[in-house]
Amino acid sequence: MSQFQLRIPTIHVINLVRSLTRASGSLQSVLLLAIVGCGYLLDATKIDAAIFDRSGRKIPDRDVNSDRVNWQMLSTAAGRKYNGIGLIDVNYGVCTGFLFATGVHPTAPAYVLTNGHCQGSFNKLPTDREIIVNRSSKTKFVLNYFHDSKPDRLTIRVKRMVYGTMKNNDIAILELTKTQRELTTAGIIPLKIAPRPPTVGEPLTIVGVPSEGVKDELNFLHATTCKTGELANVKEDIYNWKRSIRHRCSIVGGMSGSPMISLTTHRVVGIINTGVNDNADKQLPCSLNRPCEVSKNGAVQIFSQENYGQLVDRIPSCFDQRGRFNLHQSTCKLERP
Repeated sequence: MSQFQLRIPTIHVINLVRSLTRASGSLQSVLLLAIVGCGYLLDATKIDAAIFDRSGRKIPDRDVNSDRVNWQMLSTAAGRKYNGIGLIDVNYGVCTGFLFATGVHPTAPAYVLTNGHCQGSFNKLPTDREIIVNRSSKTKFVLNYFHDSKPDRLTIRVKRMVYGTMKNNDIAILELTKTQRELTTAGIIPLKIAPRPPTVGEPLTIVGVPSEGVKDELNFLHATTCKTGELANVKEDIYNWKRSIRHRCSIVGGMSGSPMISLTTHRVVGIINTGVNDNADKQLPCSLNRPCEVSKNGAVQIFSQENYGQLVDRIPSCFDQRGRFNLHQSTCKLERP
């Protein structure tokens, strides 16, 4: 997980933008113009992680456009059951998100799940202690994001983020301006979220929109397969994510928020959120783009071949019988502000 998608080393721009946020008045404007004027692309949604070949061997990030990468670009016909997975457009960057089932009530809003780090402001992510509830959003959600479906793409505005956090978990629940019934009537298929964590070794497919370093003609929905690993406590910069899911599916920037779908139950068991970037090898352990695992006794280790996802099994408990999000109902297991 990185705060920015950019064309220079991530950590330098992060430091620059942190300086910008501390600056005031004209100096802040000058710094902002310096970033934009040099042509750098700011993006609070990037994830740098590992990619693998079809034998499960890690390959360099620079080979992201080669046919060695263990993933396949989906067509409208082959990927129809995944048409509820789409592009999260936050105006200054992109992520992946997916429509998920909350019930059959005709007036229930449609909800999309993605990462909390995909819903930060222009130069600020949520803090490591922050839980955001009912915040308006200018995000757009683009469905039918297949390489051969441009005439059928469906862009829907996000009404609000009903829940978002990077505290212990990196998730955001977005309420759309359409109802779930309207989208299913239009042929969009919501995914179901599993009510419990995955087992180690459970076969997975992860579906998302890769963008970082990917050629424009390949920047559409892809599917990759692997198996779930053990759960680990992951630290990255100021963030600590408890019980993150190890996995070795091919992941690059733009795929933050992609659903981890069990091939056994066909339900979502997690969403991807981070991994170790090749370019971060010389950075300090646990810094941005170089997450680490922290054991119970406090020992720190870097596993460059592991990518990580976030558990989502508590989310269904927070929807009422009308299919509406309700953080305050007694069954809800998500952490409250």
